[in-house]
Amino acid sequence: MTSSKLHFVALLIIVSLCINVQSARIMDASSDCEFKGPCHKKEDCYDSCGVNKPPFNNAICVPGRDSFQCCCILS
Repeated sequence: MTSSKLHFVALLIIVSLCINVQSARIMDASSDCEFKGPCHKKEDCYDSCGVNKPPFNNAICVPGRDSFQCCCILS
């Protein structure tokens, strides 16, 4: 019985480590963004990001710490 509890705890630790590594990768993926000001929807970001003008070709509105922020995606 103790062995199965130990295996369960070890499995939980491994799963939590995998989740932490994956979330760190997601945060690193945001380095392709240049954050420029607040927004409510992605259309709010078009002017501040200069969509269709180099170097940006797209913009999205992403959650930030206190509000949503424009993420200008680098091409």
